[in-house]
Amino acid sequence: MSSIALLGTGLLGSAFVDGLLARGGSEVTVWNRTRARAEPLAARGARVADTPAEAVRGAERVHLVLLDDDVVDETIAALRPGLAPGAVIVDHTTTLPARTAERVRRLEADGIDYVHAPVFMGPPAARDAKGVMMVGGSRARFDALQPALARMTGDLWYVGERPDLAAAYKLFGNAMLLSMTAAIADIAHIADALGVDRAGALSVFDHFGVGGVIAARAPKLAKEDYSPAFTLDVARKDVRLMLESAGREPTPVLAALAARMDALIAAGLGGDDVIVLAKRGV
Repeated sequence: MSSIALLGTGLLGSAFVDGLLARGGSEVTVWNRTRARAEPLAARGARVADTPAEAVRGAERVHLVLLDDDVVDETIAALRPGLAPGAVIVDHTTTLPARTAERVRRLEADGIDYVHAPVFMGPPAARDAKGVMMVGGSRARFDALQPALARMTGDLWYVGERPDLAAAYKLFGNAMLLSMTAAIADIAHIADALGVDRAGALSVFDHFGVGGVIAARAPKLAKEDYSPAFTLDVARKDVRLMLESAGREPTPVLAALAARMDALIAAGLGGDDVIVLAKRGV
């Protein structure tokens, strides 16, 4: 029976605890800054601690599911008096890559094992061990953790020795997620302006898969190949039609895109492929 501590019992952290307890083989102690958010987990078999140091006492693995870098640093400072020799801190928090790299350097200098393991998963996936968990840093440390972490996710992805790479990849993924969400919101507002049902507007993507756009454009972007297939100036015309159709409805993503396109066209790049949006130094 392994001993695990999990600090941070918001939606994702609580779901991780539910999954760990459901799969068995672990005693789980939890802590949350607002104790009331951790207490419901006691009924499901977790022990609730009053402080981070109490939560980690005797734990082999300490999982952090916190808000940001400041909270991570505060919580690690608070848990250190209770941290057992040889215990590993596994941090699932979305953090700044530069601060992640510094944190790894600082903790390793103090003899503390720490890995950054951010995730692409919501609470249901965390509960059911699905989704993606990325791990960067020491290969030896990852290999030692691999059996335990593999039980918590559907896709355990070791990204390499660079300690801040998982943090960077997490931001890349969330940038796509949030940008697509914001773009869908713009589409909904255009539909409102045109008197088209929102569900009908979004049904376009049952036929026009956005994954194909990534498959077609990403290789050109990676190679910085701006040879035209869909030119920037023609794409800008289409954005104009979208903005005109939206009228007074808010479309902030498209408005920002139009401004970026105008700057590139003014720089003489209108005949290049629309992926020139990624051109360096312009």
